[in-house]
Amino acid sequence: MLQKFLTKSLRQTGIFFIFVFAILCIFTTTIRPSDIKEENIFYKILAFTHHYSRSFEERFYDFRMKSLLDPNFKSKEITLIKIDDYSLQKIGSWPIPRTIHAEMIDQLSHFGAKVVSLDIFYPERSPDFGKISPDKVFVNSLKNFKKNGGEIFIAYTLVHNAEEALSEIPDQMLDHMINTRGEANLSQMKINKYTFPIKEILESGVGLGNIHAEQDSDGVFRQYQLVSNIDTIYYGSLALNAYEAYTGEKKNIKIFEDENGISGELEIDQKKLEVSESGETKIRYIGGTDQFNTVSLYDLIKAKKNDPKMIELIKDKMVFVGSTALGAHDLRSTAIDPQMPGVYSHLNMAHMLLKKYFYQKNSDSLLISLVFLVISMMVFLFVQRRGNAFFDAIIVITILAIYHFIDKYYYFPQGYELKLFYSFFCILACYSWNTFIKFYEANKEKKQIRGTFARYVAPTIVDEMLKDPEKLHVGGTKMDITCLFSDVRDFTKISEGMTATELAQSLNTYMGAMTDIVFDTKGTLDKYIGDAIVAIWGAPLHIGNHAQFAVHAAIQMMNKLPEINEEFEKLGRPKFNVGIGLNSGECSVGNMGSTRIFSYTALGDNMNLGARLESLCKHYGTQILISDMTLERIDITHIKTRPIDKVVVKGKSHAVGIHEVLHDNHWMMKTPEALASYTLAYALFQKKQFTSAKDIFDHLLEKNDSDKPVKRLSELCQKFINSPELITENFEVTVMTEK
Repeated sequence: MLQKFLTKSLRQTGIFFIFVFAILCIFTTTIRPSDIKEENIFYKILAFTHHYSRSFEERFYDFRMKSLLDPNFKSKEITLIKIDDYSLQKIGSWPIPRTIHAEMIDQLSHFGAKVVSLDIFYPERSPDFGKISPDKVFVNSLKNFKKNGGEIFIAYTLVHNAEEALSEIPDQMLDHMINTRGEANLSQMKINKYTFPIKEILESGVGLGNIHAEQDSDGVFRQYQLVSNIDTIYYGSLALNAYEAYTGEKKNIKIFEDENGISGELEIDQKKLEVSESGETKIRYIGGTDQFNTVSLYDLIKAKKNDPKMIELIKDKMVFVGSTALGAHDLRSTAIDPQMPGVYSHLNMAHMLLKKYFYQKNSDSLLISLVFLVISMMVFLFVQRRGNAFFDAIIVITILAIYHFIDKYYYFPQGYELKLFYSFFCILACYSWNTFIKFYEANKEKKQIRGTFARYVAPTIVDEMLKDPEKLHVGGTKMDITCLFSDVRDFTKISEGMTATELAQSLNTYMGAMTDIVFDTKGTLDKYIGDAIVAIWGAPLHIGNHAQFAVHAAIQMMNKLPEINEEFEKLGRPKFNVGIGLNSGECSVGNMGSTRIFSYTALGDNMNLGARLESLCKHYGTQILISDMTLERIDITHIKTRPIDKVVVKGKSHAVGIHEVLHDNHWMMKTPEALASYTLAYALFQKKQFTSAKDIFDHLLEKNDSDKPVKRLSELCQKFINSPELITENFEVTVMTEK
């Protein structure tokens, strides 16, 4: 009872903390630490979680925004004149001469642009080299554009550092302040003297627009400096001023202070756009490089006066001019593109203002998110009381799907920023926690069984027992398996040269490494018999090509043996030499013994043959022997073998082909041509071409005179050459009289 009470309390406590954590993160995505007074008890928590919670939520929202953009949309009111790599190559100089800028303005005037916004800085005078000043040419073009009824705005930036700022606001700036009303003040900034236009340009009567931008804490530009407070006077951004000039309407910026702190809003046709205390608003992107009409600068200045395409793209349009060239260093990571030219933020903001494409109030989005989260959690908590894991999963998927579709087809198009990331996180985390607790409860008994039996039998057997306790009975089942028998040669002699402790340590090291290989290759340890290891593959679980797994295990054992012997040599102990035999076929597999004491094992003729093959390794001087039945089941393109003999083992009347598996340290693996020669010679031997076969075998012995199978076959060839009468029908079969 106490255990159940503690488990239930743990479940409820975990869900409660996950829910509270999600609520806290949702709040911190909308509240900046700077908006919270330091004496507030939640300040430190908010400051700690704000960076990460806001970043995760914003990036998740960015992903949704990008996936929901309309690729077929094209703005009809806005055109971009792009200073691209193509134009820079054609013009052939950087920075672009002011005379080219003048040509651009003249062409825009000719083609009927209504408003032109230059996302370009003009902070220095151009050298004139004794000719007419390029600045004067440019200023004349600006004045002519104004005379023809157009409006032009030039960019500048802001700074916080007084050393980089103008000492006082130029008189011309007063012509560009915006009408504001309210009691509170936005955060004050100063004009950057390194980006502010020169006096001659200011006196031409052009407008000015701030393009100051600050990235979010995760390095992404999502905010737009819509309004700036410079010495308690408010000025508009490049996009806002262009919008007002294009529509001919001056908008009132209402700045007010409420109980939540300083905030602001821009009201357009009864629709409100929220502005932060620094004058920023979040850009609601409509698209990137494909959603706005563009014209290369070079194409514009070279266009003919009656070019219909230019007239279509420029006449009565709001035109922005900015750099898109890779070398201009104006690429920014945005919500929809990690490498977007900065001018596109102005285009998107201008589109927002023209189409009233605003976000809803943050507080409204927050409230809806919390309501959805609370309802979802109540449904989930009610359902999970049923204790049906499958039904729990269905409900969670259904909740997330409904939440997603409601947001995608209603709230997202309406401009609500629902906090889906932490809502989804809360639901999934609670489900995962609840599932974990249920799994813990359901598997408590199984863990006890596993802890008891895993010390004695292979993990696969334990798993099978846990899945089907009915298998815990005495009796066998016919199964197709591969068995492996491994034995240490001359172990009695080895044991005589070591103390009992040293012998146990060496044997444990060897057995541990070999058993790990058995388990790693999905095998089942049958038993240890002294220094021998018996293992099977294909039972109790079907694992596909069990022969392939078993042979791979044998190869790994032989590859591991030198490493083990190297360790023994350092300790001054004898090395182990091992023989392995493998056979495949049907055996009786199951729990064998009495009703009180039994073990999981395999019995049958095929097991006996596997044991015989292990014994034959010593006779033939090999390390891994397999039967025909195993060979025909493995993929020989990945495993190298060579035929050894056909044998009638003791107690049997039928001959079985045996083959040696070559491991990495076998000399023929390092000399592939030797293996090819051996295979050819063995084929000649089978065809009774003993002279030709012997020549090849003798040549192989010159390379390695310790290869016992080669030496044996060479001797047999000589025997049959000397005594042809011994060549019978079964001349290649060896009958063993010993085990």
